[in-house]
This record gives sequence, C-alpha cells and structure tokens, in this order.
Amino acid sequence: MTDLENGTLVRHNTLGVGKIVALEPNAVHVFFPGGETRFATKLRLPAARPLLRTEGVEPNEWLAGLSAFTLDTKEGRYALAASFMTHEEAAQRFLAAHRGGFGSAPFRAATWRDAQEAWAEAFPPGAGETLLAAGDHAEITKRLLKIVKLGAALHPPGDVADVKEALAAPETAGPFLSALFELVSVPSPGRARFDKLFAAARALPVDPAHQWLVATLFPFLAAPSRHVVLRPKITCTAAERLGCDLRYEVAPTWTTYSALRAFSVQLLERLTPLGAKDFVDVEAFLRALATTRRPAKGVSR
Repeated sequence: MTDLENGTLVRHNTLGVGKIVALEPNAVHVFFPGGETRFATKLRLPAARPLLRTEGVEPNEWLAGLSAFTLDTKEGRYALAASFMTHEEAAQRFLAAHRGGFGSAPFRAATWRDAQEAWAEAFPPGAGETLLAAGDHAEITKRLLKIVKLGAALHPPGDVADVKEALAAPETAGPFLSALFELVSVPSPGRARFDKLFAAARALPVDPAHQWLVATLFPFLAAPSRHVVLRPKITCTAAERLGCDLRYEVAPTWTTYSALRAFSVQLLERLTPLGAKDFVDVEAFLRALATTRRPAKGVSR
C-alpha cells in the first residue's frame, strides 16, 4: 500500500479516476467526482487493492484542488462541506435564474463590462505610467474612483469610500499604483509582479478584505481574460460549494490568488458551452452560486 497516499490520484477499474482523501489500516477513502455526491467511497483493503492503480493517471487540477475532507460522524464517511454542489447542479441553478445563459448578459456581467470599457478609456497603453512619471497620483486616483463608481451596484455599500480611503495616502498609494501599472502593462506577468502588487496592497490603510478588492479589482478590469477578482466572502463561499480549497489567506497573497485563478480557468472551460467568455462571466457565476440557497432536502447529500 506504499503507493496509496493521502491526496494521490488513483484509477478504479469501474469507478474511474478519484482522489484519496483518507487512509485507514484496512480501508482507503476515495472521492470519485462521477458519483454525484459529496461523500468519498470507502473501499476495504486488501480486497480493493487490485482494482486501484496510481501509475498513468493523468493530472486533474479540479480533483487536486478539492478542499479538505472531514469525517461525517453520522455517516461514518469522509465528505466535502454539506453545502457542496456538483458543477452540473451549480450550472442548472445559474440557468434557472438566467435562462439565456451568459449570452443573455446578466446585469452583473454587463455592468462589469461597462467598467472594463471605462478602464480602457481612462488608461490606454502607457497612460498610467505617464501619470506616475509626472507624480500625478491624484489624477490616477480620480480616474480609478470614477471606474469603481460605475460598478457601485456590484459592491456592498461603502466599498467606493473604502477604495478612496485605500488610495488617499500618497506614501502607500504610490507604491501600489506603481506595482499595479507594472502588472497590467504586460500580457503575462510573472509571480514577482503579483508579489510586488500584493505587498503594496497589504500596506494600504484599509482592512484586508478591501486590500483584496483593491489588489484584484483593477487588474481584473484591465484584462478580464487574464486576471480574476477576489471578494473574500463571496468567492470563498462559492469555491467551498464547488469543493475547491483556495488556501485563503486574510491579506492578499500569491498563494490564494493563484489557487483562485487556476480554479477560475477550470470553471471557464466548463462554462464555455453556456456562453461564458472570460472571467467576468466566471465572477457572475460564482456570485450567483454563493448567494443561492440550497433546498433543505439537498443538504444531506
């Protein structure tokens, strides 16, 4: 059983590819996504060993990113959170609210796209860098706040004021704005640019939740095909419902951001048949998922 370890992907002769989520001396618990359940399957050892193999199993980012499983004492099995939904169930709930799919332009996505257009007008290539070189932080902040106000309906009350507060002090706003335009000026920024942006965001004089908003909102508006936005409560709730561990950290870090982006890439690929085009649509989907209440009967799945 040396090749059976917690977190390892395995292939079962009949159940397909799964992830080992717990090991016992006489059993292995494997989560098979095709089972349409939040519970892992308990396979008795050594009887099940000939049915499992670890060699030649292709990487599966969705399975690898599944959140930690806990023992459901009532069922005696390991399971994801009680709020877990399969992707298919989540998609059905989204379509129930937006029958035309993403092509019907839900209000949230349409508003994001208006803000994206405003960014393109306010900051054509090189504009941010030119203003920075001139030391005109006030003009940059003025344009950023105008863009945020366009999407005010998408944020909780007070968010616009919090963004304004975050950028009010030149000694902290300056390094953040410099890191921001360094990031959005290249098509595929490396981790070092994100680390610099997140370090500058952590120095902003607002609570960590708004540091996350400021750090991820503007890159998202500049290039929603490449960057994602993170709203701690909404994003983490939706990810948990789909069984994804974002490795969430309270203040902005690469670890959490990269986990969200990988998760979003997978979601976009699966949502494309419904008309999703970029991470704007992914954000709208996650928002709908996080605010959807499950029927009471589904909680025990």
